[in-house]
Amino acid sequence: MKRLAIVLLAPMASALAQPAPEDTAQFRAQYQQQYQRVEALRPDMLVEELRLRIELVASRGSQVGGASNERRVRGFESALLQSLREVLCTSDGARTSAQSSPAPPVPAAPVVGSVTTAAAAQRLRTEGADVAELSALTQRLIDSQGERFCALRSLDDVQ
Repeated sequence: MKRLAIVLLAPMASALAQPAPEDTAQFRAQYQQQYQRVEALRPDMLVEELRLRIELVASRGSQVGGASNERRVRGFESALLQSLREVLCTSDGARTSAQSSPAPPVPAAPVVGSVTTAAAAQRLRTEGADVAELSALTQRLIDSQGERFCALRSLDDVQ
């Protein structure tokens, strides 16, 4: 019985010992490349870019050409905003002070965690590159909104 437990738990222990995705050089490079690519975009265009990226992830592997993933995209947005508000905003609706992305941009653990949580809530099959790109877009969006970020009820409110 002990041998069976060890065989079953070994892969889980190995997975727990792996560095978090944001701790790898490849993840950081993909994040920085995406952040710099969208740095000059207006906030409303950042929202569109984020939606397009989520749509792409949601439709990955789908053979149905005309199927819409709008519900999953909106569900991701809602879950992402809720998670970000929980980790970045105070109870009075203000943003916590240490949440700006420094130069050069580095993945912020709360943002990466919120992206991962939102993707899991919509059962999106994300890879490290997806999480890096979505996290960079999200961080850039947060940076573009400043103090207004915590007041957002939807990404439709981004100006």
